[in-house]
Amino acid sequence: MAFPTDILLPDNARYYTFIETKKNFNSNYDITWSFSYYFPFSSFQATPNYQLGFTTFITSLSYPISALPGQYLGDQDPEFILSANALYTEVPEVLKTEADSTILLESGILSGSLIKIAFDSTGFYALTGRDDRPGVGLETDCHRDALVIRDFDHNVIANAPLKDIAVDSVSTTFSTLSTDTWRTLRFRYINLGQKLHIDVRESETTTYSLLTTINLDFSLGSVANLDNIFVGFSLCTPISASTSLSGYALSAGNFYLRNFQIEGYEGATVQTETVTTPLLSVVSNVATTTVTNVTA
Repeated sequence: MAFPTDILLPDNARYYTFIETKKNFNSNYDITWSFSYYFPFSSFQATPNYQLGFTTFITSLSYPISALPGQYLGDQDPEFILSANALYTEVPEVLKTEADSTILLESGILSGSLIKIAFDSTGFYALTGRDDRPGVGLETDCHRDALVIRDFDHNVIANAPLKDIAVDSVSTTFSTLSTDTWRTLRFRYINLGQKLHIDVRESETTTYSLLTTINLDFSLGSVANLDNIFVGFSLCTPISASTSLSGYALSAGNFYLRNFQIEGYEGATVQTETVTTPLLSVVSNVATTTVTNVTA
């Protein structure tokens, strides 16, 4: 595959993407998915500045097309958008964000149609990119071992180092991407796209701990064309390398993935229920007569 000239990766770089197509989900309902990964210290001990990023995403496409490695971690080239269609409610009305921006379902984009979550050792996924792709600056807002989230319009809605967002028991175990035991990540996309919970569970525990909650700036109502939603995964190593730095030195070693599981509602019908409440009680008005000149 030929990539733009500004994407420079060594010949032995590794990048891949898959989409789980056995089940398609309706995003009018909650979607929960999880997977376990194992990225041992031995995979990068010889390269302290290793570059590796992995992502998970919700997409309207059932197969990957024209994906870019490197900084884009599997996104399609921003210069090449096949089509973009507005989402409509049942009324119908064009669905917009709270900031009054039209929500577009870009059927030509591999991932990020609804949301894409990246765990990036370099933080480069948050950078401004090709064709005015929104993002942050390299010197000021790019973080090592970062969690980066982009929405349906590619906007960066979360960008922080893991050590800063981890809380309670999570903070001591998930400050870097590496783990010498299997680690499980769970994602809960809920409330019609209004909120995303990310949970983590280490191998020695049986319960999840909340890593972070992201409040998204849009709400999906009863909309059309959202009953064929798929969940996917992508990985790239290294993320970026100039010609002088290219080579295997920045590429991480073995990365293991297992137990990719998804739960949600399968079907096109949006179930509705009419909720009725009893009438409020009414105190009737009773006419009264004022009596005067009464003594005890």
